[in-house]
Amino acid sequence: MTAMPEVSRKLDINLHDTSVGIWQDDPNDPTFRSEIFEPLTAWMRRRGWRVTADPEVLKRHRCISKGYRVAERGDLRARGECHGRSIEVTFWSERAVQENRNGRRYDFDKRDRAPYLDRLRMDLEARRILAWLGARAELTIRERRTPRCGAGAGELPAAAWIEQNARASGHYAPELGRARYTNGDRCRATKDGGLLEHGSVAWFIDRKGRVLRGRAFYSLNDRWAIQVGRFGVTFASAFEMFTAPPPELRRKRNEEARRKQLEREIGRAVRGEDFERAALLKRIAFGSEPVYRIWSRKNDCYYGPQYCGYTADMTFAGRYTREEAEAEVLRVPHILSLVTPAGKHLRAEDFAAPSILMAAE
Repeated sequence: MTAMPEVSRKLDINLHDTSVGIWQDDPNDPTFRSEIFEPLTAWMRRRGWRVTADPEVLKRHRCISKGYRVAERGDLRARGECHGRSIEVTFWSERAVQENRNGRRYDFDKRDRAPYLDRLRMDLEARRILAWLGARAELTIRERRTPRCGAGAGELPAAAWIEQNARASGHYAPELGRARYTNGDRCRATKDGGLLEHGSVAWFIDRKGRVLRGRAFYSLNDRWAIQVGRFGVTFASAFEMFTAPPPELRRKRNEEARRKQLEREIGRAVRGEDFERAALLKRIAFGSEPVYRIWSRKNDCYYGPQYCGYTADMTFAGRYTREEAEAEVLRVPHILSLVTPAGKHLRAEDFAAPSILMAAE
């Protein structure tokens, strides 16, 4: 029988949700990536995972791409990162309920969002990684399972959930009952000029543009956890909140979302050759003002609606007033151009001559 090699390496393992964090205390060991990260990805490849370089890192930061890998196997996906003496491997399911528009990889609570069988597969992969590491190092395993906020079994009411998360933070100051304020009063300054206090009542605008009321608890930097009702928790920055009720509480503050939707409907009407509807929607969104587009010479694309994203399709490009388009082009003059209603591209230096812009229209 072949004797097992003596294990001299020590690793700390942190388990959270679907992530396996690997930490090595010895900062002077240069073999961490070559003896742990690279063999780990090769072992996953032998087990049927399709492992490749992270395409985004390879495209934008080729010099560090050796420390980033993505993998797929069936409906499961994984990403591995190696930074100095730490490695993190994160799993997610392509059949999970998606909330983040950038992809399931960026969603919180990846395990709870995944189908039951995929949750079991991710748990199995984590156990296999631990077994593989255990044959090569002495492991100290810490598992952090934070109860969710809610009314279900094993879940915590909002106040208890906020308190538990605050105490688990390394920034928690027991004598204050919270983290210390950073940057003086800047982390407490609200949109209406007031100052928040830990546990005070505040008003904020949710994702749908509605004004809601809650109790604010300091988290870190300028972020505050807001208790809404008994089981609701959300987060907002101080500068997004109010210490007094804002005017017109029943009015939705969804101007950006409304305009985005109107611009999408204009594009659909133009694509369907319903020009009367397109003209009506344009009058609703912009009145009688002419609309402009913004062209990025770097990306060879138009700006999307409300400065979000890019598109090569002029029909669905973002529409802007003259003041909005000029201000954005002047902000990045070496990359952007203004596109007039007649389709002429103008650079920032052309704005000094109003006659040129008027002639282009």
